[in-house]
Amino acid sequence: MTATKTIPEPAVAASRRRGAALEDAILDAAFAELTSVGYTAFSVEAVGARARTGKASIYRRWPTRGELMLDAVCRHLPTPHDCGFETALSDDVTTADALRQVARMIKRVLESPAGDVMRAIKCEALTDPELARAVDDQFQGPRRQFMIQLLQRGVARGEVRPDAATPLVADVLPAVLTHRMILQREPVSAETISEIVEQILLPLIEAR
Repeated sequence: MTATKTIPEPAVAASRRRGAALEDAILDAAFAELTSVGYTAFSVEAVGARARTGKASIYRRWPTRGELMLDAVCRHLPTPHDCGFETALSDDVTTADALRQVARMIKRVLESPAGDVMRAIKCEALTDPELARAVDDQFQGPRRQFMIQLLQRGVARGEVRPDAATPLVADVLPAVLTHRMILQREPVSAETISEIVEQILLPLIEAR
């Protein structure tokens, strides 16, 4: 009788990673896959091949494709600190200056490969309430909080009305830039950023 051959496990079995090392490898592989093939063609199988691990290992950590993509993108996007969301600014930096700095970084993110993926994930979140909450918790929420702190700094400097340092106002700048760049497909120049800050943001927040 012919012996049945055993199909070996993937090569990863010989050098199995666990815990944080495996999660790092999966997230790096997921981001590489996203930037290589895009949101629509993204597959967990391909991520597993890149990370040299099985689908089961991925799904134990990320139950859905959307959650995996979101974590991968958030890992590679600029942090709130990188985006200019700073309260410890030198005294010569006005609130208007800080808002322009934030706007420039938002523009840079929206134009990047990671920004392309984030836009696709947000579209997916329109019909997925759990993913929408995850997007807000992991991406928008921390940046909103830093923006509120920036506005509170402006209040302390006498440049911002106390009632303008709110989550609603904090969402205005990214919303305007996203609308213009994604929905209108309009370029955003340095002059456009100044116009957005001076014509929309400053009248909305300035102390009276």
